[in-house]
Amino acid sequence: MFGIGAIGFVAPAVLIGLAALPVLYWLLRAIPPSPKTEVFAGVRLLFGLDDPEREAQRTPWWLLALRILAVAAVILGFAQPVLNPQERLAAQGDGPVLVLMDAGWASAPDWDERRNAAIAAVEEAGRDGRPVILWRASEAGLQPPQATTAAVARTALEGMRPAPLRPDRAAVLTLLDDPSMLQPGETLWLHDGLAHDREGGEGAAAALAERLLEAGPLTLIGPAVPARAVLPPRLEEGALRTAVIRAGATGDDGPATALVVAVAAARDAEGVQRGERRIAVAEADFGPGAVAAEAVFDLPAELIGDVTRVTLADGTSPGGTALAGGAVRRVPVGVVDPASTGEVAQLTSARHYLTEALAPYADVSHGTLLEAIDRDPSAIFLADKGEMSVEEREALTSFVEEGGLLVRFAGPRLAGALAANTLSSSAVAGEDPLLPVRLRRGGRMLGGALAWGDPRGLGPFAPNGPFRRLDAPEEVDVRTQVLADPSPELADRVWASLDDGTPFVTAVTKGDGRVVLFHVSADAEWSSLPLSGLFIEMLRALLALAPGQGPTQPDADELDGTLWRLSQTLAPDGTVVPVPANREPVSGTDLAVARAGDALMPGVYARADNRPRAAGAAETIVLNLHGPDDTLSPIPPAPSAAVVEQLGGAASTPLAAPLLLLAVLLAAIDAIATLWISGRLPQMRRRPRPGAVAGLALAVLALAAQPDGARADEREEVPTRDISAAAETSLGYVVTGIPTLDRKSERAMVGLGQALTARTAVEPGPPVGVNPMTDEMALLPVVYLPLTAETLPAEEALANLAQYIATGGMLLIDTQSGASGVGGAGAAQMRDVARALNLPPLAAVDETHVLSRTFYLLNSFPGRWRGGRVWAEAPPEGRQAAEADGSIPQFDRVDDNVSPVVVGSADWAAAWAVDERGRPLYPVGRAGDRQREMATRFGVNLVLYALTGNYKSDQVHAPAVLERLGQ
Repeated sequence: MFGIGAIGFVAPAVLIGLAALPVLYWLLRAIPPSPKTEVFAGVRLLFGLDDPEREAQRTPWWLLALRILAVAAVILGFAQPVLNPQERLAAQGDGPVLVLMDAGWASAPDWDERRNAAIAAVEEAGRDGRPVILWRASEAGLQPPQATTAAVARTALEGMRPAPLRPDRAAVLTLLDDPSMLQPGETLWLHDGLAHDREGGEGAAAALAERLLEAGPLTLIGPAVPARAVLPPRLEEGALRTAVIRAGATGDDGPATALVVAVAAARDAEGVQRGERRIAVAEADFGPGAVAAEAVFDLPAELIGDVTRVTLADGTSPGGTALAGGAVRRVPVGVVDPASTGEVAQLTSARHYLTEALAPYADVSHGTLLEAIDRDPSAIFLADKGEMSVEEREALTSFVEEGGLLVRFAGPRLAGALAANTLSSSAVAGEDPLLPVRLRRGGRMLGGALAWGDPRGLGPFAPNGPFRRLDAPEEVDVRTQVLADPSPELADRVWASLDDGTPFVTAVTKGDGRVVLFHVSADAEWSSLPLSGLFIEMLRALLALAPGQGPTQPDADELDGTLWRLSQTLAPDGTVVPVPANREPVSGTDLAVARAGDALMPGVYARADNRPRAAGAAETIVLNLHGPDDTLSPIPPAPSAAVVEQLGGAASTPLAAPLLLLAVLLAAIDAIATLWISGRLPQMRRRPRPGAVAGLALAVLALAAQPDGARADEREEVPTRDISAAAETSLGYVVTGIPTLDRKSERAMVGLGQALTARTAVEPGPPVGVNPMTDEMALLPVVYLPLTAETLPAEEALANLAQYIATGGMLLIDTQSGASGVGGAGAAQMRDVARALNLPPLAAVDETHVLSRTFYLLNSFPGRWRGGRVWAEAPPEGRQAAEADGSIPQFDRVDDNVSPVVVGSADWAAAWAVDERGRPLYPVGRAGDRQREMATRFGVNLVLYALTGNYKSDQVHAPAVLERLGQ
């Protein structure tokens, strides 16, 4: 390739045609030939006549220049000039060109740049007539590459996508040493900037670079910023947490803050999953020199269980996504302890022990047995319940048979009911449908003066039960227990025993659910189990049996002899995609030993065999590319003889097409100018002035060369915001200067506008962000003000807002705190704001206020939070009383008795906000979509209240009017 400055020519031989331009000039200037001048006396008779046919004496200079320029554009176009050409192959190289691409998960964020660089190198090799070897390091072990033509390699590159695997550079190195392998004459290696040292392949990247350099020239092209990875999410202290890792801590590793998005399953009314939705965004801030940062999601407990994956907001990739397994799912459970009274449990009560053990992994509620069942929990932990009423027994039986998990604990009440034979309505003593086994009358006491023997320890757990992976500590002892009556089915129902073989935990399936019984109490009175860490682990293992809770990952012994088939995997952009059902299954042994990304694809694996399953056995297994303790390492430095480049920078731009287009345009101008000169165009009989024609040609050329953005009409700047607000109804919001808060306010107004358009006759335009210090707000019917301690407006801004509401505007003040009162900023600061805004007396809005029936009938006004009060202008009697004593100045009425201000703390913006596709941006409280719908209805009522006035206040007289009509 021949180059001149920043422009290179693919076919420089065509430039020889430029040498013919002087000859062309001579030919064009000599045609037509100059006429011979003769003096003829009769010419005088021709004066005044107009001859429509004219013949130029010679070609005008400007037309000649135009034609020469058109021919030059054609010659330059066929020479195929390239702006900022990138020649990566050796000028005098020979032999095959190896294009080695890592093509693993870390190549996904900048895959388009990688593919374009590889295509450019392949085309360069094709121009030199050299064969191409295209090789993916992520699939190096599948088959050795073959030399092919540049055209075939380009086609393969255009359809190539990165795989959710790590590049196997050790396999590439092994194949290169194979004598049958075609050795490259030159190598272009597009690496992802990470070491990816596999087991037994440490240092493979450095060894591969040295080996490729021995074969010929080597060019290494790496990313501008190495990819980051996300570790599997986990639950800690009731919050969902995940870690983001990077390869280094230098300034070249991208921004110091990473945004992580929590994605949850979107379900319809029947509970069927219909895609995914983003429910939260968290920041992970890398400290100085840190290679890992943690992101914490502030989510309601009921939403954590819906999270399916966490992914990076920028630079998405399979490694930048981590699937959430059953470990992050919290299930609702009820703890019922008949012995506990009051709201606060005693530190020695069974309720206290159960709550402390379950709280890190479940959402625990308390109450009576019927109250617990009414909350529709996944599991109920029942401590020492003896006799039950008929209503309790029927409700609990239905709960279990419909799939619920009932975990019971023995105690004095259960033992007393057994002794009195009042435990069950059954005729057989000790038999109870809500117990897994038949119990004996009289308990077993150990370790006392009248006891049968010393306290007993725990024996091994049943191999088919949920405790099979737990180890029984020696310090746990049992002093008292209820005994199971021997029966043929007893052995199959025992999950744990004492060291003497006495059943300690039994279980049975009832309908679609299970009943589990601990033969000891849930407090420390009968055993030391509640005082040990084993108690927490046993309850956590039981939670895996509850509906809606995924099991924990199985161990190698449990996977031995099983078969698993990949059902879902990760796409290059980190999304979850299904896998064809005909994929070959994977053995459980390989699944336990192999690492995802090396021999196995990451994703969700489902059972593919019909072997009997133990209680709580996993039906699916989640494999992520990275484990909780993984780190990333940068690729070793390249050998000194290799050429090192980075992706990005100025891209190569072919100029052939624009030059040929210019030639066509000049030819069209030439044709028009020729007709014009010859007088053959209608109404153009006079010869044009050369300057005018030249000016026309230059103007056309200038317009053709001018960028699109520069052709815009540069008239005097018009305040488009005010024009838009005047042309159509627009909702406003106060710009606080905090990007995340302003983004939420803007998207909230967009979401509220979409709801108004779909449900009412109001069709708002785009929302308008206003700065109260400088912007005019009179054209906006409603302005949303997110008011916190960090966003208190300045005095001048408050004065302008006071003028806005005094002239008929409505201000919606939202402290976003969720408090029952007007919280967020301090009380003194709130009083200053109210005084600066000259607010009228406020009163809590109830179901009698017009705001509760403007469009929808409402009795609450939730947002992201619910339960807080909403405040508006007090009724007339309240205003008159306040104005009479001078505490509040007289408020000028220009708003049809519409409250000029509405104040609350429900964070309505979070409930209204939607993304560009109309999907909710933020989670709401426990009521979920129902609560979001009620928040939207409140927003519709609010806007119509501001637009239509207080006319619906006359509805208070409707009953009296109807009564008179009836009379």
